[in-house]
Amino acid sequence: MKRVAVAAGALSLLLAASACSSSGDGGSSGSGGKSGSGQGDGVQSVALPTPSKAASGTPIRMFFYNQEGASANASSPESYQAGKAAVEYINKNLGGVQGHPIQVTHCATLGTPDSVTNCANKAVDAKSDVVVKGVEVASATAVPIIAGAGIPYVTLNAGAPTELTNKDSFVMAAGFAAQLAPPAAYAKQKGYKSVGVIYTNVTSLSTAMGTVKKLFVKNGISYTSVPVAISTGDLTPAYSALVAKKVDAVYVVTSAQQCAAALKARASLADTRPLFMSSSCDSSDVLNAAPSSATNGTVFALLDTSAVTDDKDTKLYRSVMAKYAPSADIGSFAPTSFSAVMDFYRAMQTAPAGTTFNAKTITSVLNSAKDVPLFMGGGKTFSCGVTYFPSSPSVCTGAAFLVSYKDGKNSLVGAYDSAKLLKGIS
Repeated sequence: MKRVAVAAGALSLLLAASACSSSGDGGSSGSGGKSGSGQGDGVQSVALPTPSKAASGTPIRMFFYNQEGASANASSPESYQAGKAAVEYINKNLGGVQGHPIQVTHCATLGTPDSVTNCANKAVDAKSDVVVKGVEVASATAVPIIAGAGIPYVTLNAGAPTELTNKDSFVMAAGFAAQLAPPAAYAKQKGYKSVGVIYTNVTSLSTAMGTVKKLFVKNGISYTSVPVAISTGDLTPAYSALVAKKVDAVYVVTSAQQCAAALKARASLADTRPLFMSSSCDSSDVLNAAPSSATNGTVFALLDTSAVTDDKDTKLYRSVMAKYAPSADIGSFAPTSFSAVMDFYRAMQTAPAGTTFNAKTITSVLNSAKDVPLFMGGGKTFSCGVTYFPSSPSVCTGAAFLVSYKDGKNSLVGAYDSAKLLKGIS
């Protein structure tokens, strides 16, 4: 079975899109971020630096495309707002990329191949030096056009094979199965002998959970699953089935609405066994749907540390958003777009002094950058010249994280190399 890699936040996007098509329900919070702006939540801000010299070199032409306006449930304007805020921060507070300002061209897509093709052609016509994708479900048509023109393509939210396998595509997140793998390592460490899994029965997720099952079994943990249709509203029967099996821990990988339903079922059954949940569940709307007795101690499987408010990069992210995009939602897909731009910046800082930045040299720098710290990456790094997942050579890292929740606050449990965890599992 071929491993599926879908990058940060795409789990939420996939499930939200499935919900739209089958039940008309809404979306989720994305990569561990909280819904709502969250910019007045009392989190301590950090002082932004002042550059010794303003950015004044030849601009780096960045083209940013992003799904906006398709529908209420398939539109992520916060993704572009966050990407633009990161650019403002780099230009105004860091002195640009080795003195070169980033110049952004924005193109809004509609969740359709035609709209993506239109933006890709505009990126080529603009003679872009780099293309950054925020979030877009119909992105498969973009990479052949952009890469065909020799333009590097950067994103954290990759799902299409063209994004995951093209030599000019650089995906700064580990992927779908990688995100869901760390609970198996954690369960082994804790000595759990069995796990019961509730997951939304859509094709890509079912495939990924097949990979995760093999990892649990490899670690000596028996695996019982209860797949549920995306339209299922009451998860009490599914949760009860796992309780009846007397599993040591429960793992919920579902849409946001079903996450809330699972927590309500947990509360009604007064279940207190360890609980793992996917990133789509790490939303204030979900967690507030159940009493703290059902939510405290939950361990979330995430692809970044944007949910950990005492993380230094997360503090910086929130401070930058408060300054340059004060009305924007800092949850949903905003953290992934912000991180994509910051990861690009960090990679470019490794270039030799005096580098002329254009599409060709940027591609070369991305390929040669080694062990670059991921933004909101818990100390983990990326190296785009390394193959972490054989089926997805464009993925630049194996990093994934577990975060624990208690009384409205997330704390980092641990950082994992999912490439090592999944090695030999196909």
